[in-house]
Amino acid sequence: MRTTVHRGARVLLVLVLAVFGLTCVVGSATAATVAIELCAVPGTAPLPGGGTVPIWGFGTPTTPGNCATATPTLPGPRLAVTQGDLVTITVRNALPAGHVVSFEIPGVTFDPGPSDAAPGATVSRSFTAQAGTYLYQSGGDAGRQEAMGLSGALLVRTTTANQAYASATTAYDVEAVLVLMAVDPAFNAAPETFDLQTFTATYWLVNGNAYPAIPAIAATAGQRVLLRYLNAGYDNTSMTLLGAHQQVVARDARLLTNPFSAGTETIAAGATEDTVVVVPAGSPPSSHGFPLFNRQLHLTSGPQIGTSPTPLTGGGMLVFIQP
Repeated sequence: MRTTVHRGARVLLVLVLAVFGLTCVVGSATAATVAIELCAVPGTAPLPGGGTVPIWGFGTPTTPGNCATATPTLPGPRLAVTQGDLVTITVRNALPAGHVVSFEIPGVTFDPGPSDAAPGATVSRSFTAQAGTYLYQSGGDAGRQEAMGLSGALLVRTTTANQAYASATTAYDVEAVLVLMAVDPAFNAAPETFDLQTFTATYWLVNGNAYPAIPAIAATAGQRVLLRYLNAGYDNTSMTLLGAHQQVVARDARLLTNPFSAGTETIAAGATEDTVVVVPAGSPPSSHGFPLFNRQLHLTSGPQIGTSPTPLTGGGMLVFIQP
C-alpha cells in the first residue's frame, strides 16, 4: 500500500512539473524582447501663434547610436509596448556639458543598474512591462530638464485588444493620449541661470500643441473613449468635460478599486490618470462637440499683459470629443 502511495505521489509530482514547465514555455514564448533607443538632445519647438522656443527633448535617432540624426520633440516620442514585454530603453546624453541625464519612469520597477548618463555617455534601463499609462522623463538638474521638455508618454497595453487594464470596465473603442505641458519661454531661453521661483508659464499645451491646433477626438454616440492623461507640467491641472462625465479608472498606472465619475478631474503634476467617457446621444453642448478644457482657464497663448502686438486670445488646453 505504501509503494502505491509513493508511486502515485511521484506521478502527481511529474504532472505538476510538466504543467509548470509548459506554463513557463508559453509565458516565455508570448513575452517579447523590446529594445528602444532615445537621445536627449537640444533643439527647438514651435510656439502657438508663431516663433520657436529652445528645448531639451527626447528624440529617436534614425541611425542607431548617432544622436546627430535625432530630432527632439515636445513631448518626446510616444512609446508603446505590451504587458509582459521585456523592455530595455537605452538613453544617450547629447545635452550640453555639465548636464547629467537621470532617466526615470515613475511606477516602473527597473532591473538593478545605474540610472544616470553623463554628457556623451549612455545608460540602459530594463524592466518587465506592466499595463498602464506612464510618464518617462529625466529628473536631472533638479527638475530643469523636465521643464525644458525631457519627458514623454509610455503606454503599456494589455494582451486584450482595446482594454487598458485587466478589468473589462477599462474597455474602449477610441483612445486619446493627452500629454499636458506648460512653457515659459524666458526659462527656456536661459535654463541654466533662470530663477525657477519666477517660472511663469504663458503657453499651455496638449501634445505640444494649443487650441485650435489640437486634433479633435473623433467618437460617435455610445462609443467608449479612453483618455490617457499625463501631466508633464509643474502645476496640478484640472480638466473639465462639458456635456458628459469621465469615469476615473486608474491613477499612476494602477487600477482603482473604486472607480468614480467626475465632470472635472485634477491630474497632479507629474502624475498620470486614465478615464473612460461614454459619448452621450443627442446634440453636444458646442457645435464642435464636447469641450474638454483646462478648468483653470489656461486657454490663451503668449503673455497677456504688456505685450505688443495685442496678446493672443485663443489657444491653451482645449480639445473636443467630436461625434
